[in-house]
Formats: sequence, structure tokens, C-alpha cells
Amino acid sequence: MEPASVDTCEDFQLSLPECYDRVFNLHQILEKTEESMASDKIQGQLRDGIIVTERAIQMVNDLDLFSRNEDIDEVSTNELKYMLLSAFLGYFICLNTHLPRPQAVAKAKLCYTDFLRLMKSYNVIEHDIHGTVLEEESDSLVPASYSRTRQDLNAMSAHRNNKIQRFKEKKEMEKKLAELKSQIERAHVDDEVKREFYLTQLKHWANQAIDEVDNCCLELQMLKHREEMTKPGAALQQAPSSSTKPFRPFILTKNELQKRVFGAGYPALATMTVDEFYEQKLKEGTLSESVHGGHSLQEWARDPDKDALAREKEDAEKEEKVERDDEELLARARAMDDWKDEHRRGDGNRHNKG
Repeated sequence: MEPASVDTCEDFQLSLPECYDRVFNLHQILEKTEESMASDKIQGQLRDGIIVTERAIQMVNDLDLFSRNEDIDEVSTNELKYMLLSAFLGYFICLNTHLPRPQAVAKAKLCYTDFLRLMKSYNVIEHDIHGTVLEEESDSLVPASYSRTRQDLNAMSAHRNNKIQRFKEKKEMEKKLAELKSQIERAHVDDEVKREFYLTQLKHWANQAIDEVDNCCLELQMLKHREEMTKPGAALQQAPSSSTKPFRPFILTKNELQKRVFGAGYPALATMTVDEFYEQKLKEGTLSESVHGGHSLQEWARDPDKDALAREKEDAEKEEKVERDDEELLARARAMDDWKDEHRRGDGNRHNKG
């Protein structure tokens, strides 16, 4: 049976358990619905859900249910679920389209960060929180972990491995939660089963919150960049377009003999030998006589030894960049690793496949 939707809470008072049930049910609806998140119906439910969640968080704070000096074993089973309220609030706010996007993302990030601090203080998650930095206040839009990964290949690898590990844990915990949920919905449930269900929920949401904090940081950075690009005068900073002559097609031939042959057969198209093309480009200033960073067949044919030396020099420069952890080279390596993680070998090739 589909969970009941969240009703408007302005005309009646709700207890803390009632608030939590409404918040949890709304999350279940949003996870299963195929309706657009931007629809008036969903946005109305989100608005009411945010009100209920904030009301529940206020009651938890008034009751002083959680202390930074306690351990998770000291929290009663029925109170464990209330630790999730900050994560639920971040989830709802991030989907709310009625708030300005920068404000919504910043609020969601604060909610997820607050939830992760709580999980860390109760030792529900590892001390380093898989590389996520939880400073009290930070002016940087990008997590400190990102600045480290750009400078340190080991940190890049650790960040990537942690992300893969969290993904595997997420799949395992989703399966476990589905099994436990069917058990706690029974009339009589052991306290141990309920506790295991709530603790698994906390760990599952902690893994998700770590990724959401990173996503919020990246989105805030993109939003800031878009805002700067839309400011008056931003378009004037673009490079002026150079006036170039329209390209006229021609036939490039190997020698003068071929030029005469093709010129006779195709009078509509101009013909030009390789040497003439080279001389023309030199006059136009679009080609330098000392070309660095290329290995054309013509260069190799003229001087194979010179080309081999150029290749050796290029390989040496590449090795030097690797040894000094060149920022650009590391970024390209990280991008290639991420691409390989998301694209299996052979993706896009559908020959002889159904």
C-alpha cells in the first residue's frame, strides 16, 4: 500500500513520532513517484514536508535528546530514527524549486553537514568521514579534499577508492534495509531488529550525505561561475573575433606533375603542391619554420633522426611531469580513471548484440 501523503500542518499540532512518520512517508513517496519533481503537487508536499521536518528538529532540540558526549550504544532504539531528521531536511530542500537555487543548495549542504557531524560524534561512521572535511565555517565553495587531490596523486587515488567503496556499501545496505523493513512492519518486532534497521539507515544516509556534500559544493561553484558570466560586461571580456578570409577548397598534390593532371581534370578547383602550400602558410604567418610538438610523416621522411630525437625529448618531458606530479597531467589521469569507471570496455559497440 502506498504511504499516505503529507498534509498541511498549519491547523494542528503534531507530536514528535507523528512528525517523523510524516517525514519518512514523504521520503518514500518521493523515492517511488514517477511524477515530475517540479510539479505543483510534489512541490506542495515538499513545502509541507520541510515545515514538518523543521518542527520535528525543533522538538528534538527542546527535548535535548542527543549529546555530543554520548556513544551510539547509549541512545535508545526508539530515538535513533530522529537522528535522520537533518538528512531528510537536506533531501527535501535540495528538491525545492521555489527557493533560489544557490540558497537551496547552500541550505541542503548545511543540513547534510550537520547530520554528518552528529554521526561522527556518535562514532557511527569513520573518524575521517572518507575524506570529507567538516569545518564549522568555510568560505571555499570546493571541499579541501579537492585542493589536496589536485596536488597529490595518492590523495586522488584514495578519494576515488573511497567513492567506489561507498557505492558498494550503498548497494549492500539497500538490500539489507529492504529485508529489515519487511520484518519491522510485522505486528510484533524484536527490539534488536528495530535497532539494526535504524542503525543501517543511519550508515546508509551517512554514505549518501558525503556524496551530497560534494555535489552541493560543485553545484555552488557552477552557480557562482554562471552568475559571473551573466554580469553586465562579461561578454566584453571574450576574445574579439579575427577577420579571416573565407576558406576556398583546393586539391593538394604531391608534386607539380600531379598538379597539372588534377588541374586539367577538375578545373573548378584550384590545385597546389605540398611545397606551394607550405610556402603560402609561411607568408601568411600561420606556420612557423620551427614546428615543435608534432610528428608529421613529412618531417619523418625529411629527417628520421631529428624526428626520433624530438620524440625522445617529448617522452623525457612527460616523465619529468609525472615525477613532479604536474597538476595538468594528474587532472587528465584522474579524468580518464573516472571515465573508465563509468564506461565498461566495449560500451557503444552494439554489433551483433540485441
